[in-house]
Amino acid sequence: MKADMNIPGGGLPPFWQIAENPAPGLGWPKYGLIHWAWLFAGAVTIFLLLMLYRKLSPKSRKIMAWLVVSIQLLNELDTQVMLISTGQWTISDLPLHMCSLTEIVFLIHIIHPSRMMSAIVYAIAFPSAILGLFLPTWSVLPLWNFAAIHSFVFHFTMILYSLMLFVDGYRPRLADLKKALVPILAVSAAVFIFNKIAGTDFMYTNGGKGVGFLEALVGVLGNYGYLIIFPALLVVIWGVMFLPFEIYERRKKDTQ
Repeated sequence: MKADMNIPGGGLPPFWQIAENPAPGLGWPKYGLIHWAWLFAGAVTIFLLLMLYRKLSPKSRKIMAWLVVSIQLLNELDTQVMLISTGQWTISDLPLHMCSLTEIVFLIHIIHPSRMMSAIVYAIAFPSAILGLFLPTWSVLPLWNFAAIHSFVFHFTMILYSLMLFVDGYRPRLADLKKALVPILAVSAAVFIFNKIAGTDFMYTNGGKGVGFLEALVGVLGNYGYLIIFPALLVVIWGVMFLPFEIYERRKKDTQ
């Protein structure tokens, strides 16, 4: 079963098609019933798993954390195997998007936990997963589709692992974020350079292909101009994510 990428859907059954080359008319509307049903089911599952995690002993929590990380890694592995075996793999399928990179971040965090790594998990995985779920590029695929199911599960596990940090007692601080910025910026710069060499669009830093509002910004500001928006967006997003905890901890310290 090899795809012919010159035709929509690659000539494959709907279950094996990918968002980069779908047959027309197979998808579902964003924010329609299917989309909200997935989001609701994911939110309930995450909540129940967090309640379970909260009741576990430290040793059992470690086992559960490893299970979540293993699901992430297996999700990536079987996706790569599917793409290669069906003849749909391209260089753009390397795990270099922000969401895919969280697999490595989670793995490093669980092996060598630290406040800096916790900050990287929270700063990167949580907002990336939320944006991915509310702006799914896989909505062009049918409900019963390998890539669509994997994409939903992948993003839900990103949120789950991020929130497990809070159950373990982690509270974000700006000092942690400052330390985390060094590896985050280094990886972002490396991916940007790779994009320019390979003509890819990992982390959406080379045209924002497939993301409507990024493509619109490119149309207005150009391929490089639209990148100015990224730092501004991150300041707002990370401000919302970190500042409330920072203010609370400082006020708590002042009252002691």
